[in-house]
Parts: sequence; structure tokens; C-alpha cells
Amino acid sequence: MKVLSNAIKWFLYITTGILVVATINYIIIGDETIPANTLSNILLSGALTTVVTVIFVPSQETKATWVYVKMLLHYVALCAVMAFCGTKFGWIDFNVKGVIMMSVDVALVYLLAFFAYSIIDRRQADAINKRLKEKYSDRD
Repeated sequence: MKVLSNAIKWFLYITTGILVVATINYIIIGDETIPANTLSNILLSGALTTVVTVIFVPSQETKATWVYVKMLLHYVALCAVMAFCGTKFGWIDFNVKGVIMMSVDVALVYLLAFFAYSIIDRRQADAINKRLKEKYSDRD
């Protein structure tokens, strides 16, 4: 159940991040409209990258050096999935420039998703700690 809960959470963070980065890209490029299938493509790419994230995101028990290795592998896997999706969906040309641009976009989504994750998890942890202190401080 925890894996499903994490997958849903990551899907929301990642898909929102992809949507934000895609919106910025469309504004920069200057397109007035987006193709109709773009939103379903964003959902599909969000789902695929969520699977990669659930596989690669290190658990809390992971040693520090392994965390960095897993995060690097995670980023590379995300770039590969998004380069594939970007090519299939017509978001990028599969060449050096296209892959580099997609890697930059992946980095932006990565930062947005982990920023949201850290803010929300920190608030949840603080709320749990506060309730625990209130509950157990009464016993002293």
C-alpha cells in the first residue's frame, strides 16, 4: 500500500512539474496553441517517469554514497525515458541539441518535484512530531 501511495504522490508531483516546464517552453517558443494530444502525452510521460522514480528513489535506510549513485542513475533513466517520449510525441528532435534540451527540462522537473516533495513531507513530519510531543509530554 505504501508503494501505491508513493507512486500516486510522485505521479502528481512529476506530472505537475512536466506541465509547468511544458508551459514555460510553450511560452518561450511562442506557440499560441498546443496540439490536442499534448495533455494525454504529459500524463503518459508522467506515468512512465513515476515508474522509474518508484524504482530508483532511495529508501531512508540507504547509505549516503549509494543515495548519490541511485540519484544519478535515476536522473539518467528519467532522461532516457523522456528522450524516448519526446521523440515519439514530437517534442524534440532526436539529436544532440534535442537530448540536451530534454535533459535540462528533466532537471527542472526533477528540482520542482523534489522541492514539492520535501516541503510537503517536512510539513507532514513536523505535524506528526508535534502530535507525538503533545501526546507523550502529558505522561511526564
